Amino acid sequence: MNPEKVIFGFFIVLSLTLNFGFVLGGIDDPAHHHVYELFAVLLATSLVAIMQLFAAVLVWVMAVHVNGGG
Repeated sequence: MNPEKVIFGFFIVLSLTLNFGFVLGGIDDPAHHHVYELFAVLLATSLVAIMQLFAAVLVWVMAVHVNGGG
């Protein structure tokens, strides 16, 4: 697994998830995708998910503890 592909995939998945609704074609056909590329996309997807969870935690902490809402 090439770290360059993981980092590139991280930013691609991040930009796609921030666009609310993207479709990747041909995911059901394994002949279209290289096996290492798929694992790099899985790793990049998990990194994006972790980053978005941290962002959600920051919003929650700001809403509950800083602004006094809740």
